[in-house]
Order: sequence, then C-alpha cells, then structure tokens
Amino acid sequence: MRVAVIKSNGYIDKKIERILMFNEINGDFISKFTRNSLKMYDTVIFTYKNNIPNLPKVLESVVLEQKIFVVYVNNTLSTGQFYNVLNNLYFSVISEQNLDIELLSILNNSLKYIKEINYYKAENELLKDKLDTSKLVNKAKIVLISKGLSEADAHKFIQRTAMDLRFSKKQTANLIIDNKIDI
Repeated sequence: MRVAVIKSNGYIDKKIERILMFNEINGDFISKFTRNSLKMYDTVIFTYKNNIPNLPKVLESVVLEQKIFVVYVNNTLSTGQFYNVLNNLYFSVISEQNLDIELLSILNNSLKYIKEINYYKAENELLKDKLDTSKLVNKAKIVLISKGLSEADAHKFIQRTAMDLRFSKKQTANLIIDNKIDI
C-alpha cells in the first residue's frame, strides 16, 4: 500500500508519520497536491492544516473520480463541508483525537474494500459486454431469419462467419445488422 500525505508542516505530520512507520506502511509526504503525483498512490491523506485553497471542493472532485481513497483528518466533529462525499466509500473523515486508533484500521479496510469494488466493477463491465454481444447476436439472427434462415442456421452462420473472418461475434453481428455481409 502506498500512501501520500499532503504536508501541513505541523505535529499532525509527525503523528501520521509515526503511525505509518510503526505499521510498516509506505508513506510519502508531498508538499504539493497534483493529480499526476497521486496516480502512483492508493490513498491520500489531507488534514485541516493543509493550506490548499477551496479544500472541500478539491477533496470532493478527487473522491468522485473514485480512483484513490481519500482520508481527511479534522479537528472538529463538523463535516458539513463534505456533505456530497460523506457517505462515499472512497472517503473517510478521522477526528484528530482518534487518529492513533482509526488511521491504521481505515487504511487497511479501505484498500481491501477498494480492491473488491474494482474487482466487481471489472466483472460488471465484462457481464455488460457479454449482454451487449448477446443482444447484437440476437438482432443479427432476426436479420438472418428474415432472409429465410432458421434460428439454428442463423446461429451457425454467425459462428462460422466470425471464425472465417477472424472477427468477434459482436463485430460479425454488427456487420450482418448493417447488411455488409451477404448470405
């Protein structure tokens, strides 16, 4: 796990550094917040001491991209400025008083859940693609059936044509629907 901590040049940085080092978590303290530098991290930690203009909006935009987990260390119980992302799985607020207790568990659990979320997102995309392919193949079958083939013959025609042309079924079905392949 790689963690980026946005420097605030205060005692909170030392506290976070101590927690990360004690638990053998690779943490880099960076002075500037740039999107490019954050592509190499799993988690980024901000504190209320960071001197970043319009910090709530910056955090909101990073969280809503859902590419990196964001932890915000606050000194009050007030979280109103983060109402848009407060219940987002990619965002967590920690009270400064509970930093020693909560930071490690949040970092460990967040990485685990984000890996699971990304796995299920990929699985979902794969299933959507299979469903789209199935829908297109069925449309292509309808086109072929309207030209006089039986359903079984239409299915065999799509499979055979895809293999002969070395195209996917999806590409072949699109060509049949667009009447670019003759029977």
